[in-house]
Amino acid sequence: MTLKQETTRSFIWNFLDKVGYQAIALVVGIFTLRLLTPTDFGYTGALAVFTMLSNILVESGFTAALVRRKQNNDREYTAALLFNILLSIALYALLYVTAGLIADYFNMPPLTTLARVIFLAIIINSFTVVQTVILTKELQFNKMTIANLSGMVVSAVVTLWMAAKGYGYWALAAQQISQVLVKAILLWFLSSWRPVAIRMKDFGIIGEILSFSALLILSSTITTIVKYIYTMFIGPRYSTDEVGFYSQAYKYHQIPHMVISSSIGGVAYSVLSKLNDEPQRQMNYIQRIMKMTAFITLPVMLGFYGVSENFVHVIITDKWMPLLPYLRLLLIGGISMPFINMYLQLFNVFGKPQLNFITEFLRNMLVILFLVLMNDSITDILYGYIAACYIAMAGMAITIAHVTGYKLTDQIRNTLPYTLLAVVMCVTVFYIPYVLHCNAVLQLVVQLLAGGAVYLGLAALFRLEVMTNLKDTLNHKE
Repeated sequence: MTLKQETTRSFIWNFLDKVGYQAIALVVGIFTLRLLTPTDFGYTGALAVFTMLSNILVESGFTAALVRRKQNNDREYTAALLFNILLSIALYALLYVTAGLIADYFNMPPLTTLARVIFLAIIINSFTVVQTVILTKELQFNKMTIANLSGMVVSAVVTLWMAAKGYGYWALAAQQISQVLVKAILLWFLSSWRPVAIRMKDFGIIGEILSFSALLILSSTITTIVKYIYTMFIGPRYSTDEVGFYSQAYKYHQIPHMVISSSIGGVAYSVLSKLNDEPQRQMNYIQRIMKMTAFITLPVMLGFYGVSENFVHVIITDKWMPLLPYLRLLLIGGISMPFINMYLQLFNVFGKPQLNFITEFLRNMLVILFLVLMNDSITDILYGYIAACYIAMAGMAITIAHVTGYKLTDQIRNTLPYTLLAVVMCVTVFYIPYVLHCNAVLQLVVQLLAGGAVYLGLAALFRLEVMTNLKDTLNHKE
């Protein structure tokens, strides 16, 4: 098999992994929302930041560093594995001791025992770092996909069964533990690598890796803290139910823009990096990708806003209706994220990774600043989130204009038509329930069909050649 064929095969498996994971997560999420209470999700939502931060520290940039490294021997892999396991045990011990303080901070007594169980996933996860590196370097994404999706399927069955039997938030704890456990077992089963005997000097690779990944760890830590800072702020000040409503609104607003960013971002970085020696052609592609981002992001996010009330009513039931105002505000802010991620990709394409770090750091600081200034209510906090997102996006757009020559006026001109069409579509679907008096399921179906028809119909009417550009860009054509 040639490298080109192997790369294509790996891309297909990786794509199936991402799509399959999101699809299973969405289905399980919908059923568990129906079976469990906002309080159940409030407990697990409060603990998410500690699990994420611990996994970042345990991984310590090892995956990126070892994949980038051309030659790794078995002793170095074994040293990395032992370091990860020992670090995860130390972090678990720290979190075990402080579990009561976490529960007191959020004013949620059940968190003490729940945290000590959920945080076991940190130790289990430490066993997968080296296996993931080896399979990635060997382009064996099929094996990683099998492990990931098998973990998701098993955890889905366990979670839904426990939720149906009335285990409450323990069903969500079991989901996290069973998912990483099955994944870890299968990665070891599917990989032929095993640890070997090592000497103390073999641990020298740890210092090399940490020196490489220090900035990466810092950036990931800051981003994760800021990502969950609203939950940490809301937790001790509002009821557990409110934490549950907010955490689920955040999860559902994030799904579409994450899919959009990963889909467009992968193609953008690959194509644009190949055109570094052809600046004019590269600029043409940048403008095409900007149009693509606008063409997909704006109708998806604004369309979701338009159907959000019936989405909650039909899909996740009326007991979750209090999350609606949070979801709508998050969707407005979330429109900016695919554009922000595209700008960050462009900094890397043009050899400016330091600008990537600086602008992302400043965006995170803006989020914190607005949280300090606007925190009288959860909706007030989310208005601050929207302000931080769009100020950061504007700053990145201006910086990109200086770095690449992609003028701000051209950026606006390339996105404005899609903005106007998406707003018209959003208003149309939003008011359909006011004129179509029937059951909510039929209203939702009509909203979705009408939204697609209005947006694509107007795009065709005004001869916006986005579909042609999309096809050409994905095929790497002029």
